Amino acid sequence: METPAAKRRKTTGIVYPDIEPSDQDRLPHQDANDSFLIRQVQAFAAGDIRKGDTLRAKAITEVDSTNERLVRSCHPSLSNKPTVWVSESIFGQPIWLVDKPLRKSDSVFAGGRPIHYYPSDRFDYVPWGILTPRTPHDFNNHFDRFINPRRFLRATDLDSLRELFPKATGVNVFVAGFMVIIFDDQTDVQDAYQKIWPLELAGLRVFFDIGHYELTTSTLQYGLGLSTMPSQEMDTLAAHQQNTSSRAGSLGLKVQMQDGLIAMTTVTHGFVRLPGVSILNSVKNVVSAMLKKMKQSLSRYTPARTPAPTSLVIPAGVQHADLTSDPVGRGVWIVESRELIGTITRTYDRPSGTKPYPAGYKHDLSLITAPTLPDLTSPPGYPPVTGWGKYSTALDGIEDVFCVCQRKAEGPWQAITGQTDPTLFKRATVLGSGWRWDLHENYQTAFLLWHTAGEFSPADGWSGSPLCLGSPSSRTAKAVVFQNFQTHCRLREDPSGGTQQTQETLMKGGFILPAEIRNSTILTVPRSDYTNPFSTLPARKRASDEIAPERRSFSGI
Repeated sequence: METPAAKRRKTTGIVYPDIEPSDQDRLPHQDANDSFLIRQVQAFAAGDIRKGDTLRAKAITEVDSTNERLVRSCHPSLSNKPTVWVSESIFGQPIWLVDKPLRKSDSVFAGGRPIHYYPSDRFDYVPWGILTPRTPHDFNNHFDRFINPRRFLRATDLDSLRELFPKATGVNVFVAGFMVIIFDDQTDVQDAYQKIWPLELAGLRVFFDIGHYELTTSTLQYGLGLSTMPSQEMDTLAAHQQNTSSRAGSLGLKVQMQDGLIAMTTVTHGFVRLPGVSILNSVKNVVSAMLKKMKQSLSRYTPARTPAPTSLVIPAGVQHADLTSDPVGRGVWIVESRELIGTITRTYDRPSGTKPYPAGYKHDLSLITAPTLPDLTSPPGYPPVTGWGKYSTALDGIEDVFCVCQRKAEGPWQAITGQTDPTLFKRATVLGSGWRWDLHENYQTAFLLWHTAGEFSPADGWSGSPLCLGSPSSRTAKAVVFQNFQTHCRLREDPSGGTQQTQETLMKGGFILPAEIRNSTILTVPRSDYTNPFSTLPARKRASDEIAPERRSFSGI
C-alpha cells in the first residue's frame, strides 16, 4: 500500500492537535488479509427459546461461540432487533452491531460485549445510474497500512482524506470498522457519490453523511447548572423563556494548572452567541411526542445570558444581538442556588460570529476563576475523579467508561448512602473518534464519540460533564474528555428502497483537551471530608465510602 512521495500532493499545513504519539495510529498493520470481518448472527426460532433464557442471557458476562446466539436471541437489548451483526477485528474485541436505535431501557452492553451502530450510506443523495461503489485499489494508494480505528488518524491520513474529498469538512472513524466522510452541504455529498465512492479505505468501509452538531444543554439539578444569568434575573425567567439563545452548562472539574492557577472548567458554547443554532432548532428531527416532552423540560430551564462587558451582572432585557463570540469576562452563576461562583478568564476557542457550531471551536473549553472557588465532588455512589485517562484506553474498550455530573461538595444530598443516582450517571461505550477542519481558518480538531443508549433527546443538560474511565464500583476514576455536543448517526438501510424506513440515532461528542489541561491536577474533595452527612437508611452517619461496592445499586447501567 506504499505510495511514492511524488504522487502525494500536500494539501494543507494545518497544525496537528495535542495528541500524544501513543494515542496516534503510528504502528504499521500490513499483515492482515482483512482487518475487519462483519458477520450476521442469527436469532433462535421463537419455539427454541426456553423459559429462563432471558435471565441466562443477562447473566452472561463474556460472549463466546457457545453462548453468542443465546445472548443475541434473548438479551433484552438485542432480542427486539431484527438484524444483529458482530464486527471482529485484529485491532480489538468483537462488537455487536445493530441498525435500530437502542431504547431508553436498553444497555449499551450485552454479555459484556459493547453494542455499536451500523451506519448507512445516503442513498437519497446517490445520483441516478450509480449502482455500486468503486474499487478501493486506486484510493488505497494514499495510505501505507490498514488504519487502526482505535487510535487517532495521523496528520498524513488527514491530508490524504482532504485530497480525496476536497469538499469534506470532517470524518468520523468508528472502532467497528467504518469511516464516515462528513460534508456540510447536500450537493457536496451528491458530488462525492458522482465522482468518488470508494468501497473502503485502508481497511475501513466508507460512508458519506452531512454533519449535524447540536448542543446538550438543559435544566440541571442543584449544584450542577451554570448560567450567565444573575440571580435577580432568575426571578423573571418566564419573561425570557422565548429567547432561543438561552443556554447553560454543567459543572466540569476543578483543576490546578502547572503555573499554580486554580480554575473550574466549563463549555465555551454556553456563554457565547451561537449563530444559527438554538435548542429549539436542535429538536427538529425528533418525533412529536419527544418534542412535547422536550418543551416541558425547557419550561423549567434557566437560560444562560451574556452579561454586559463592563459588569458581571447583566441588566434586564439583554437581547440576542447583544451577545458576543468571546466568553472572557462573563460572570458564571449556579442556577438553582443563584450563587455567583466566578468569572471566565481564559478560553481555548475562537467561536465564529457567522458560522454555526462548531465553527471556531478547538476544544469548547473555558476556565472559570475566582478568589475562592467551590469544591467539587462526584455524587454519592460514584468514585472521585482524580486524574486524566488516555484517549487510547477509552478507544480500546478494555476499561469501562461512564459520564457523571460533578456536584458542589456542600449542600444537601438527596440520595441514600450506598445508592447511585441514575440521573447523574450514564454508562457509555466509546464508538470511535472524529475530526473537524476548516481550511479557510487553517485549523483542525479531534474528538471522541460515544453513546449511552436511549438518548434521542436533543438536550440533556450534560454539556461540560466529564467522560471517565472506571465504574461506580471503582475507587477512583480518570477523566478523558468533557461532553460538548451530540451528532447524528444515520443507521443502515436497504439500498433497494424497500419498506424499511431510514432511522437515525444520536452520538455524544467531546473534544480532545489542551496539553496544559491534561497536565493539570484535578482537585476533588474526598467523601470523608464532607461536613454534612448523608441521610442514610438504615446506616445513618455512615460515610458513603464505607459502603461495600457490591451494595451499590447500578440502576443507571
